[in-house]
Amino acid sequence: MINIKIDNPELEREIRQSFGEDTQSLAAAFVDFLHQYQIRRDIEVSIEQLDKGQGIDMKQAIGEIRAKYE
Repeated sequence: MINIKIDNPELEREIRQSFGEDTQSLAAAFVDFLHQYQIRRDIEVSIEQLDKGQGIDMKQAIGEIRAKYE
């Protein structure tokens, strides 16, 4: 189990209003947030690589995506 301390009273209030004491829903929402954040970051890195001419062919790219997200 991981405990996260929130040092922002406004954010904590919003979380309590949205989830109350439902820690399972809060944990699921947090995991979804982290997954979406990581996907966005991966896309940013990919765009940077393409801008630098470090692209790979489509077949290889799709294979790597499937391996990572399936």
